[in-house]
Amino acid sequence: MSGKFMSIKRIIIPTITMVIIASQLMGCAAASQSELLQMINQGDAIEIEIATPKNQEQGEEFAIDWEELALLTTNPDLRKSWDDILNITPTDTGKNGILYVDAEGNNEPNNTLRVALHNREFLKYLDSETDTLKLAEAVAGNYVDIESDDTMKSVYMGINGYFNLLPDASPNYANPDSTLQRNEFMAMVFRAETPVQDLTVDESFESAVGASDYNIYAQGVAQNSYLDLQSKSLNNLTANGTITRAEAIYLIVSRYFSDDLKAVDTKSTTFTDAKDGGNIAEQQKFIEDATQKDYWKSYELTYAVQNPDNGLPTDLFKALVVAKDKGLVGDVTRWDEALTRSEAMELLIEALKQETGIAQFNAKQGITEGHEATTTEATTATEGEETTAETAEDDSINSTHTDVTLGEDEYKGDSILDKTNVQDDLSKEDEAAVDAIVDQLMKEHPEWFSTEGSQNVGTQQYQGEHVGTLDNTANTRQIEFGSTTSDVAPGTVY
Repeated sequence: MSGKFMSIKRIIIPTITMVIIASQLMGCAAASQSELLQMINQGDAIEIEIATPKNQEQGEEFAIDWEELALLTTNPDLRKSWDDILNITPTDTGKNGILYVDAEGNNEPNNTLRVALHNREFLKYLDSETDTLKLAEAVAGNYVDIESDDTMKSVYMGINGYFNLLPDASPNYANPDSTLQRNEFMAMVFRAETPVQDLTVDESFESAVGASDYNIYAQGVAQNSYLDLQSKSLNNLTANGTITRAEAIYLIVSRYFSDDLKAVDTKSTTFTDAKDGGNIAEQQKFIEDATQKDYWKSYELTYAVQNPDNGLPTDLFKALVVAKDKGLVGDVTRWDEALTRSEAMELLIEALKQETGIAQFNAKQGITEGHEATTTEATTATEGEETTAETAEDDSINSTHTDVTLGEDEYKGDSILDKTNVQDDLSKEDEAAVDAIVDQLMKEHPEWFSTEGSQNVGTQQYQGEHVGTLDNTANTRQIEFGSTTSDVAPGTVY
């Protein structure tokens, strides 16, 4: 175990009694196999002690709150700097820009980090050394415990601060090296993928883990936690205890790469500091005669952490293998160590960039209701190419173009309008559709139609000097997302 990990983080909840053998664990000594077996046979819940970094959390943590992204007021200096760097602009309803576009290309003030990380325009900034340095410098200027020379750590903590996943500490601390509790990490994952909305506390979840401001978010990903409610392993002690890196990786993999986890082959993957410990619960009689004892998973994890050279439970090892395949970990996993804030953000961000629950898309600006996209609102998925839709910025512009006089050699409309009888080329269904359009136009613009100097369109007369082709699309901007069969990448905005 790394020498920098010396202290023990411990949360004691007085509502549960006889949870550990005080003479052993309170003195930082590991309980023996026989002691663990005795405790589980007595039905005692156990606190899982994890080695934590020397760094201590600084400042006083703000209360966790939930507000739409565009309406957040925390870290105002950081927000202004990042908005300027990322070309994010204010709107009547909030903000618009690469962090405020949903998967369909619409402007979304209540956007999530998960969606933003599927926008290639945002990923370009994260992949650019120049841009990440600018973002990092803005973060360093906002927090007293962040240095811009550690660029990506700064950016990770900036993303946490901007998206308000977990609260900062007063006065200006990000605490990148402080450790996370299980309920904190669970809340972080949930908030990264869930738009702000009204939520209701799950009473059965809160009854199991005890009251906490994080419960209303943590409950949303409880099914992905390695320590579960079914075995009573996720309880008042463990939910408020320090989460291991292995558990965090398991939660991420089981949530976003579940198919990979089910099909993983562990035989061809090796690690420097981790191996498959097999069914530890049965080996240590936490499961005996096919009977699962209360808290068996928390005892299994306790044994594994106290005896890391013997390996970790198979399910956790499988998650490490998937994580290595995704590039989330390398040969050295530090699986039994505590998870820090910056590590949690890195793990979450790198996983969300790869998960396929949302198709990737390209959009610099989101489409707003009642308006077409401006020249900066959309880009194609082809690198370096853009398609744009222009909009009239002045309501006084004559959209019918009747105020335009064309010369003899200038374009006066599509060729279909120059035919003497369009009906000759139309089916009955198309002819009826054309008639309906023309009838509507006659009602709205009678000045366009006359009985002199006209051409036939369907069964109606169209005034000769009108310029252009009849349009029944109402200037609707066309967008395609998610196509995987064309030469254009998924998420292309037209």
